[in-house]
Amino acid sequence: MEKCIFLLTGDLHGRLSEEAEKRISALRREDENTLLLDAGDAVEAGNLGGGRRKSPILERMNRLGYAALAMGNRESHPFRKLLERKLAAARFPILAANLMAKRQPLPAVVKDHILRQLPNGLRVAIIGLAPQMTAPRSWWSRVTDYLFDAPEKTAAGLAAKLRKKADILVILSHCGIETDRKLAKIEGVDLILGGHSHVEVFEEGGGAPILHTGCLGRSIGRAEVMVECGKVIKVEAALKRLSEPVRQKGGRKR
Repeated sequence: MEKCIFLLTGDLHGRLSEEAEKRISALRREDENTLLLDAGDAVEAGNLGGGRRKSPILERMNRLGYAALAMGNRESHPFRKLLERKLAAARFPILAANLMAKRQPLPAVVKDHILRQLPNGLRVAIIGLAPQMTAPRSWWSRVTDYLFDAPEKTAAGLAAKLRKKADILVILSHCGIETDRKLAKIEGVDLILGGHSHVEVFEEGGGAPILHTGCLGRSIGRAEVMVECGKVIKVEAALKRLSEPVRQKGGRKR
């Protein structure tokens, strides 16, 4: 049996202390088969703000070795120039599979998914989803450079394509807990790592397990996914303060 560990932050809003950075770094070093992810709204800029090219939070995330960040409403922007500015400091992929170019191409840092092979050989696929900021055929879509398709529609199609390429299929979402409960029912998805609702929760029983870690860098989530003969058999998760554990929940056999 092999395992993959996911460490999750979300809704940092530009806040991640030096103490938290040290704690995250230590957790990441505990096992080489660990992927550090963020569920979006990491930057301090507002939805329509331009942000800073040298974003302190993105620079800190670079140092920590984040594998990917789901595009939150704070990372998005309706126009290319300011979207590029917001994301300029990131040295890791910004995932938004449901983001569609209308007038301008997507910045190179924006991807719909990543595929990673861990040192133990496990293949991990991570699909990123952003909130539907500008829906197709909405009034606002007349003037924006980008549109956002429905997250469930995008995820279902991409999951079907990636399932055969991965031992573990994860959705990294900034769509909120209610949408994540719908995403959890998509066939082939093993785990939802989400944000946007500012809740601390690990849910099971409605499809794929769902982990959210709250906001403002108070907590970090740790999900351990165990695979046997190419199939996920168990998911365990813990929510921790970045200084000490605050909640732990067991996993279920799958």
